[in-house]
Amino acid sequence: MEIVLQNIGKQFKNGTRALDHVTFTIPQGEFVSVIGPSGAGKTTLFRILNGMETPGDGTVLFDGSDISSMSGTSRKNVKKSIGTIYQDFCLVENSTCLANVLTACLPDMGFFPAVFGIYGKERRAEALKFLDRVGLPEKAEEPVKNLSGGQKQRVAIAGVVAMEPKCIIMDEPTAMLDPNGRREVIATLHELNRQEKITVLLITHYMEEVIDADRVIVMDDGKLVMDGTPREIFSRVKELKEYRLDVPQVTELAYELKQAGVDLPDGILTMDELMEKLLPILHEKFPEVK
Repeated sequence: MEIVLQNIGKQFKNGTRALDHVTFTIPQGEFVSVIGPSGAGKTTLFRILNGMETPGDGTVLFDGSDISSMSGTSRKNVKKSIGTIYQDFCLVENSTCLANVLTACLPDMGFFPAVFGIYGKERRAEALKFLDRVGLPEKAEEPVKNLSGGQKQRVAIAGVVAMEPKCIIMDEPTAMLDPNGRREVIATLHELNRQEKITVLLITHYMEEVIDADRVIVMDDGKLVMDGTPREIFSRVKELKEYRLDVPQVTELAYELKQAGVDLPDGILTMDELMEKLLPILHEKFPEVK
């Protein structure tokens, strides 16, 4: 699904302008991360994209269709093609992983048919397939309450994928997770993006989650202030700090070394990359060290 925002504005009744002429295009199959300080407008953007808010100005296009001008069945069909993942897990804790995913497979029947086993072998096999996609087939009969935070969010992702969306949008889906859980969830999302070509829009404040995105959008005070690849964005460390944003730890280390006079390129994103650039410099300076 291609997403196009054209000159989007949103002002609330108290006079706060949450979005100010935001324009960008996300092509089908792209993985885009959105970052920005608190109050930048990220959550308002998320709520407009998932239909919880309407823009005050501008146009939102999904695959060329203006959702603001749609009504009834057409709007409902477009919204079905957009999967939404929140900070919390949106799961029934006392039920099994399989039952939660089955509920997503049978959205018009509600939860109770899944709980009481009113489903066939085909639906069960389908739900297991979605759990397999997020790496949890062995947890099918496990109550959700017994899972780790990262596993719970992966079950939630399986439920969203079961709805066969063209696009998944997420508002800080790893905010309540520990580092291992965050890595699990982000790896799952990238795998789905690669395999299924699902468009992904990830709103996050964890900079390490951004480095593998195709593209990064930076927002501040309701405006789009940067737009580029992770390397392009994280090459602008001083500017990001002016927007009250951090950078990945290894990028920060490389930046500080460069400020101290070490000849390193901008926008280093991984420790492997830093060591690849740093070791020849160290060997040249200290040839006696093997």
